[in-house]
Amino acid sequence: MSSERAGDSDSPNPGSAPAKPAEAELGRSLERMLSVTDAALGYLSLEAMISELLERIRDGLRADTAAVLLLDEDRGVLVARAARGLEEEVRQGVQVPLARGFAGRIAAERRPVVIEDLSKADVVNPILRQRGIRSMLGVPVHVEGRVIGVMHVGTLQQRLFDEDDIALLQLAADRAALAIDSARLTEQRSVTEIMQRALLPDALPSIPGLRFSAKYLPGGSGVKVGGDWYDVFQLPSGRLGFVIGDVVGRGVLAASVMAEIRAALRAYLTEGHPLPDVMRLLNELFVAMGRHRSATVAILELDFERGTLEAVSAGHLPPLLVAPGGEASYLELVQGLPLGIRRGGEYASRIYTFDVDSTLLLYTDGLVERRGESIDEGLDHLRAAARRAARAEDASFADRVYRAMLTDVPLEDDVALLAIESLPLGRQIEVTLDAQPGVLAGLRSTLGRWLLSEGVGAEDLFNITLAASEAAANSIEHAYGALEATFRVACVHEGDEIRVTVSDDGRWRSSRPYGRGRGLAIMRALVDDAEIDRRRDGTSVTLIKRLGGRGPA
Repeated sequence: MSSERAGDSDSPNPGSAPAKPAEAELGRSLERMLSVTDAALGYLSLEAMISELLERIRDGLRADTAAVLLLDEDRGVLVARAARGLEEEVRQGVQVPLARGFAGRIAAERRPVVIEDLSKADVVNPILRQRGIRSMLGVPVHVEGRVIGVMHVGTLQQRLFDEDDIALLQLAADRAALAIDSARLTEQRSVTEIMQRALLPDALPSIPGLRFSAKYLPGGSGVKVGGDWYDVFQLPSGRLGFVIGDVVGRGVLAASVMAEIRAALRAYLTEGHPLPDVMRLLNELFVAMGRHRSATVAILELDFERGTLEAVSAGHLPPLLVAPGGEASYLELVQGLPLGIRRGGEYASRIYTFDVDSTLLLYTDGLVERRGESIDEGLDHLRAAARRAARAEDASFADRVYRAMLTDVPLEDDVALLAIESLPLGRQIEVTLDAQPGVLAGLRSTLGRWLLSEGVGAEDLFNITLAASEAAANSIEHAYGALEATFRVACVHEGDEIRVTVSDDGRWRSSRPYGRGRGLAIMRALVDDAEIDRRRDGTSVTLIKRLGGRGPA
């Protein structure tokens, strides 16, 4: 095993180096220093296991300091994870770029390095000199041919580390590498699960006339967060927004970039920007981040009452639409450049029909890309899988598509999959909503769609929707105050009457009349009757409208 020596080639002062252990003692030192790797993973964290190992290495090599830096492949830096005698490396978050300085050279060149006199060597970590380290020995930590970090020891007195020292530290690093890698993978799995829960929607919304299902699956070993995501949210206009996206790359950096884009996208849509402008703003933001990454994104808005979808795409694969008869076809989007390629990107949207009994499928490329297959073949497989899924009922639509595409195929990339099914609305619907003003537009949209499906004419539809919105606004404002709570809206069509009941579980102040005296008057002007039921455990308002001129059935 070779090593590189920096600084003076002269031997150090004979009295300055600690005595070498005898060969038998050397063997016992190695056995003791490595015993921690045999059973440590059952109860020690990564830092605790490495710290215990470093203490034994420092004792076995008669060194003053010992440290391990692990490689962050996404950023190309070594990060101090544990140290004995150099605890500042960890506390100060020391990071060493690959190929630079002492540790960076060891990782890049994949071989041991010895520095006999630190004062004459190129080091990028100032802590080494601040602590008075004179001599250092470092070796790569590798598993199955890949470097995962660097292990180094140092002495306060100048010392010549010889071939036995190098061999002993390298053997310790090799024996510890599997334990370190296993502990790190366990740690990464835990971080992955936490980040995935934080970055994906907590739950898909429950909206009458729509059924949502989704899947997210990490590719490879599943220990790295990816940049794939989906989202569903209500817009102030009453429309629903659907998003699918994929940031190039994997790891925490890709996930953090995805989180920034996701938050910005929600903000732009909430502000009411047209879809092409939303995508243009996202692109400008992405370029300004300077992360040298790109992303593909598709954004769609559903207009409930009109049954239409507006869609815009930044280089993303086309959504798949399954028609009521089961035929599947891809939406022909106007494709703009992926986000982050260059400034000044232009984007355009198109409008599509989204009929009742149709299903929209949004997905990322991991679902259709296979080694040895063209992307067109993957898209054909997906279209066939969606046709079969439309005829089955044994699981959610997303699950059925996933099983048809990936059950027997190992995942090479992350997969995000979102299915939106448009369902017939019955003679009655019921919905539970958060007691927040932002839900009112969505309530009006849902109620309008239901009334249209019941053949209610335009004038009656307007009056019923406005009266129901006023009743809901009163519940939000007066029943709960600042408390987080929900209210319910139940709608029934019986004969020539529409009944809409808005119920809450709050306590109204007896001194305050319902709707401050004006809300009730507004509602009674819009419908034929408004019945109020005040109880100790809540209030219900039932609006009754006898249909006059009916629209088409």
